[in-house]
Amino acid sequence: MLKNTHVTKLEMDLEGVARNLQRVRERIHGKGVICVLKAFGYGTDDIALAQLLQTKKIDYFAVSFASEGVRLRNAGVKSRILILNPDLSSFDVLKEYCLEPTLLSMEQMSSYVHWAEQSGNVGLPVHININTGMNRLGFDPADLSEVENMIESNNIHVATVYSHLAGSDESCFDSQTIKQFELFEKACSAFSFAFKTHILNSSGIARFSKHNSDYVRVGLALLGIDESRKEWGLEPSVSLKTIVTQVRRVAAGEAISYGFTDSKSHDRDVAWLPVGYADGYPRSLGNGVGCVFVGGELAFTAGRVCMGLVAIDVTGLGVESGDEVEIFGKNLCVMELAEKAGTISYELFTRIHTRVNRTCL
Repeated sequence: MLKNTHVTKLEMDLEGVARNLQRVRERIHGKGVICVLKAFGYGTDDIALAQLLQTKKIDYFAVSFASEGVRLRNAGVKSRILILNPDLSSFDVLKEYCLEPTLLSMEQMSSYVHWAEQSGNVGLPVHININTGMNRLGFDPADLSEVENMIESNNIHVATVYSHLAGSDESCFDSQTIKQFELFEKACSAFSFAFKTHILNSSGIARFSKHNSDYVRVGLALLGIDESRKEWGLEPSVSLKTIVTQVRRVAAGEAISYGFTDSKSHDRDVAWLPVGYADGYPRSLGNGVGCVFVGGELAFTAGRVCMGLVAIDVTGLGVESGDEVEIFGKNLCVMELAEKAGTISYELFTRIHTRVNRTCL
């Protein structure tokens, strides 16, 4: 296999991730930890994260699909893995790789029961997702009596019951979040069998850490990304970096990049960086909207973002070809960049293309 020589790289500080996990644990009052590694660890390096975190005695990993769990198993990950959205066709794979499925609808539960009976796999651990207001996946409260009957009559082993918070990151939704907690607790109390619970996500941990549950699910907070990160000591542990390809002098009145945009009334120095929208850098950050950290200063984009290039105005900064540039990281928070792009940090992370090198410190 050819080595990836693209100079743009996503750099992950694994020691920083471990410290973030410890800070999470300091806030959760003895609850267990489910580390969410869906979408290849939010676009970073799921295998490197899993290999680190399983040494820290986390309780579960959680991924979206069976294929993501298989990828971790093939990399030697031994910890329990929860599949959040298993496809009906993946039950054999789940058994083969010791992956634990979520059951989230009566149709899916019936299919699972039929598969378990036909394959002789009755009694494997499963997880129950309850819809408490997000209206995405999960059983509605009206289904729960039938759910319990199915569980008891078919010897289904329920490991956990859980739900998803829809707005725990914003205080304006606190009344809805509290209502979700109430609905979840009511739903859990309706079951007569033993199980453990989880509903808190990263922002839920930050703002509702005392909520009574057995586990928390933590994803981006492990990478040091959360609106309340400074309050609980999280440190940014992922950086997107590149180098300057060329610096050129652009005369007053001259435009830059496609569409001849962003002309200025003064001469300026423009540095071109080998990163563009094909790498995951949003096109919306062009023409001075976005910025990078270079030479100890912030430098703003110039002209439109190209597929594999973007220009930045480095007038007076003494920047030269080969200088390192931080797209986001410890000096420029990814949440600030996401806000400028009109999106969220989750999207910026997960859209970073596989051609971008992944490195771990």
